[in-house]
Amino acid sequence: MKISGISISKKVCSFEPKFKSVTRQVNMLDAWDEFAFKPFVSQQAMGPGTKTGYFVEINTDEGISGHYGFVESRPELLVIMDGLKDYLIGKDPLDNRMLWDMMSRFDRHARSGLMMMAISVLDVALWDLKGKILGQPVYKLLGGGRSKIRPYISALGFSVEPEDAKKKALEIKALGIRAQKWFFRYGPTHGAEGKRKNLDMAFALREALGDDYDLMFDSYMGWTVNYARNIFQELEAVRPLWVEDTIRIHLLDAYRNLRDSTNIPLAGGEHLYTRMEVNAYLQDNIFAVMQSDPVWCGGITETLRIADLCEMYGVTLIPHGHSLMPAMHVVASMPPDVCPYCEYLMIFMNQKNAFFKAPAIDADGFMALNDTPGLGEDIDPERLISSEVIHSFEF
Repeated sequence: MKISGISISKKVCSFEPKFKSVTRQVNMLDAWDEFAFKPFVSQQAMGPGTKTGYFVEINTDEGISGHYGFVESRPELLVIMDGLKDYLIGKDPLDNRMLWDMMSRFDRHARSGLMMMAISVLDVALWDLKGKILGQPVYKLLGGGRSKIRPYISALGFSVEPEDAKKKALEIKALGIRAQKWFFRYGPTHGAEGKRKNLDMAFALREALGDDYDLMFDSYMGWTVNYARNIFQELEAVRPLWVEDTIRIHLLDAYRNLRDSTNIPLAGGEHLYTRMEVNAYLQDNIFAVMQSDPVWCGGITETLRIADLCEMYGVTLIPHGHSLMPAMHVVASMPPDVCPYCEYLMIFMNQKNAFFKAPAIDADGFMALNDTPGLGEDIDPERLISSEVIHSFEF
């Protein structure tokens, strides 16, 4: 069997949002007043409508296809069609680890950024294809035996006003969920008032959820070391399981300084590419939790390598939840003490799963892995409105 073609299609499905974003988190651009104090405007649909997404499909000469989607960054698609397709066409799709290595060498800059993100997309599609060829779900091909895993809920987009946050957090807890992550809205530019609002939210959540509940926070690289040190002095009383993306990811020395000045565990890594970048943070014991993203860091192939590396260092791996199913298959293939959770962004996943029959959270707070071949992200024909191939390359 050979790879005979690669195509990119634009698909439209019916979409009815279950949730609405009402706020955003602090971010890097908030260092500048014009962004920090800019009013929040939700980009999300306010009512029933449609959702558009781009999908990558890898075809074989025996009529079996694998796909991944939807892809949101169109530059990734250009890298795939203009740079990477030639490394796959005519090759055996079961040689996916070898194909990963070839793609990672195709350009001097392929080790990171959009090029590695494009490689990640193709790698995930190749795993979907491999599962369909062999008639097995991906997590079984990875050697996994966990048929269900626990999600933690990311509450990005929900109100961070203390009473609103407490109410929503209790609703989430009632679903059987044992861990939640909330997002700080304010950073250094917002001054003492913003700091107090951050802490008010954090203490309100701890009070609502109880002392033994896993509670985490994210500041999306919008803080400085000094601001983090200052706020951490009070936040330690909340006992967060971790605080994530505290400062910009490339500031390794700054992270060392922050690690040495707090008892709060740090987490991050979704913006690191490949095990080579991850290893620098593991060697220096920066993060208690590594959060590599399978569709950014190098695909399922590379996330598995990172998982093994994390286990060696005694660091937990909980993949970033940009795309649910690839992360679930990786988590299901690892021991629970290495990968205890899978991230589920409650608002965002509602959009990402618009094309699929998404895995449901059961009454005990678990999500079940699919038993169908591949990733299990097969498009629901009842939701699909249109599909148009916009790029195609055949052998």
